[in-house]
Amino acid sequence: MVPVGFFQRRYPSANVVLLHGSRPVLVDTGFGADVAELLRWLDAKDVAAAKLSLVVNTHSHCDHSGGNHALQALHGTPIAAQADEAAAVNRRDPDACRADWLRQPIEPYQVDYLLRDGDQVSTGEAAWRVVATPGHTTGHISLHSAEYDILVLGDAMHVADVGWLNLYREGRDSLDRAAETIERLAALPAHIGYSGHGPAITDLPAAFSRARRRLRSWREQPERIAWHACKRIFSHGLMLTDGLAEASIPRILLDAPWFRDHAALAFGVTPEAFVPLLVSEMVRSGAAHWQNGRLVATANHQVPATGWARAPTAPAEWPPVETD
Repeated sequence: MVPVGFFQRRYPSANVVLLHGSRPVLVDTGFGADVAELLRWLDAKDVAAAKLSLVVNTHSHCDHSGGNHALQALHGTPIAAQADEAAAVNRRDPDACRADWLRQPIEPYQVDYLLRDGDQVSTGEAAWRVVATPGHTTGHISLHSAEYDILVLGDAMHVADVGWLNLYREGRDSLDRAAETIERLAALPAHIGYSGHGPAITDLPAAFSRARRRLRSWREQPERIAWHACKRIFSHGLMLTDGLAEASIPRILLDAPWFRDHAALAFGVTPEAFVPLLVSEMVRSGAAHWQNGRLVATANHQVPATGWARAPTAPAEWPPVETD
């Protein structure tokens, strides 16, 4: 039996990986609005959501952990995550999941099991080792099967890219940590990698080489780190709203901490001055385009249905974690 099921998803969700076994484990859950799609996929894999023994989050961004709430509410599914990111979620830190800084919605959940580098996640038939892969977030983790030579990568690396870096919340050394992560992953025996976005990586050596080139270019021209992050974050925001009317863009951007930090700290301009610069770069690079007077994300995506959330979507408003 193939040890994994791979669901390549459209934005705003991330891919999910199903680790088969007598105690099946789901790695990441996607965006909260896309839970019905996830449940249908699990049914098609003959693994009903109620049969999941565990959800493992590679990291806590809303596109990877947004389905946690529904799985816990419907089935009591336990969640496992890296210890520091789990602590922020469980203490209801306003910026848990980077939800406040990114201005991204995510419904409440709690983490039941804390994961650290070297821990084992078992499906009953296979053991998957937790590998610390910081960079995209300080607590990012991946999974490795030495038995099957498989990597589950989250946003540590994609087929032709790496995850965007957040120097202002995850640390100024994020680039160094991302580079170390690539080398750590490259040293593991693996013939295929499943990342959080895009297709499966069937030529890992080529993907590692592309990742090294990308990170080297960022080291040579650090401003590229900021442009890469801004375009990824803003694109995701456009997907959640079905685009933005031109007149509303300044108000939305000026309210966002990620935007203000990048304007001042990466580009040395006022937030007001950075608005037209970012919009222009979004269009120039093809990350977004104008459509009927709205700036719309170009990447393939599905717009969340209005009113999809059934619980508070800001961690500061989440109910406290229940304790025995």
